[in-house]
This record gives sequence, structure tokens and C-alpha cells, in this order.
Amino acid sequence: MPNKLGIIGLGNVGSTLANQVVQTGLVSDLVLIDDNFNKLKADALDLKDSQAFGEHFTNITINDYQALNDADILVIAVGDIKAYFGENPDRWVELAINATNVEKIAEQLNQTSFHGLIVVISNPCDAITTLLQKGLDYPRQKIFGTGTLLDTSRLRRHLSEYSGLSPRDISGYVLGEHGDSQFVAWSTVTDDLVREEDKVAIENAARFGGQEVFNGKRYTNFAIANCAYQVVKAVLAKETRIFPLSFYQPTYDLYLSLPVRLRPEGIGNGLPIKLTSEEERQLDRSAQAIRQKLNQLNE
Repeated sequence: MPNKLGIIGLGNVGSTLANQVVQTGLVSDLVLIDDNFNKLKADALDLKDSQAFGEHFTNITINDYQALNDADILVIAVGDIKAYFGENPDRWVELAINATNVEKIAEQLNQTSFHGLIVVISNPCDAITTLLQKGLDYPRQKIFGTGTLLDTSRLRRHLSEYSGLSPRDISGYVLGEHGDSQFVAWSTVTDDLVREEDKVAIENAARFGGQEVFNGKRYTNFAIANCAYQVVKAVLAKETRIFPLSFYQPTYDLYLSLPVRLRPEGIGNGLPIKLTSEEERQLDRSAQAIRQKLNQLNE
């Protein structure tokens, strides 16, 4: 059955995701949208040129919001990597930039009949997902962010290197904000895997792993693009998967990450995990950190 995916934002992450989608034949149709038309056109031509001797063929359309009318999934990957080039950058440096971007996107999408799922990659992920949902007045179960899926992947990589186990055989989640207030829910990590005295170092390595990648090449792309790919793939395969995603939390009236069942129709029930009292406090602090930044944006 033909499937259609849209990607808005063809920077380092969006273009990496687009290439992964085309090379694996994940969808039959791909819609790419970006304000930088020259870069967008070049990416589209490059992707088309890659298909002649490949195993799959994907129809590629550019800068046509109406082509999203029958799309199954839309990935939001807008941003400005140059915002991070100052001293001590964090994910919040793109808040004002991407708040403006999603306002424009919402205006365009509201003129279409698109009704598929929306996956937000753009930073700061939780705040931008919150803003886009409100701007679109979109069903909350149909829009979510990749959230701490990437941070959890980084955590499991560090735990794998620490223990010698395959990361696929390790449980455990990073929760809360996709940012500095995130925390490792150690109550969810494989029993007796880590000595108490090593936990702080491992948690910091997961929290600041993206900065290490950024420092080396001035952007990050492979890991976050693959996180988005795995989410899209699961939805299109009509699988129900458990991921730590940024989804709407009525307690806080905003988006942040907890383990949740992702179904083909969108966000399902949260995973019934029991956090410790300290982890509950960390979750509250994370939510308040996001709320504070959103309030500052509106001042």
C-alpha cells in the first residue's frame, strides 16, 4: 500500500532522514519543504540521482503544502544550526527562531486537509511541539516529539560500554525535557547494572552527549534522524511500539517525555511505570523548566 511522508526542514537532520527514507524505500511518496529553495532543490536532485541503480524508487515533490493533503506522517525538522555557534549554547537558543517557524508552518498547514501524524524533531523539542499543537489546534494524540528517545539511546550506549552488554538488551529511560533538565530514571534501568558511584558520570554523558558530537562537526544528524526514522517506520508498519516520546501531559499542560505506546493512529496509553518520589520531583522540575521558557517567550 502506498505511503506518503512529508519533511519540513531540510537541514542536516531533515536531509539525513530523507536520504534514509529514500534508500530503504520506506515510502512511495516523499514531500520535502524548505524556505531555502536552492538547498532544497539540490537535495531533491541528489536524492533522485541516487535511485537509478538503487533497489527502490520514491516519488519526490518539493515545496508543495497541498501535496501533504493525503500524507500519512509529517516530520518537522526546521531550525538554524548557526544559532548554536555562540558561547555555551543549549537547545533553547532556537526557541524564538523555531517559534516563528512553526507559526508559519501552522498557517500553511491550516490551509490544507492534512490529517496525519506529526512528529517534531525541532529544538527545543518539548516547547516547539507544545506551540505547534496549539497553533494548529491539532488532536493531541496525533502530534508528538521525538523527545528523550535520542537521550535514551545515548544512555543505553553508555550503559552498553560500561557493562559489555548489547544496548538492545538494556532497559532504562531518560525522561522529562529533551534538554538540560532531563534525568535518568534509574528505577527503570536494568537491575544492578551500574555501581552507585558511577551513575552521575553516566547520566552526564547521556545529557551532554549531543554537545560532544556538535563540538566535533558543528551539527548532529545521524542519531536523531534514525530516531525519527524508527518512529515513522513503526507507524507505517502498523506496529505498536513503546518509546520515550514527548507527548501531551495534562498535569502540566505541555509536552514532555515519558514511555508511551505509539500506535499507528498516534499516541496511546502511557507505560505504567512507577517512578520513585525523587524521580517524580525531577519530572516536576523538568516540566517547570519548560514552562518557564514558554512563559518568557510570551513576555
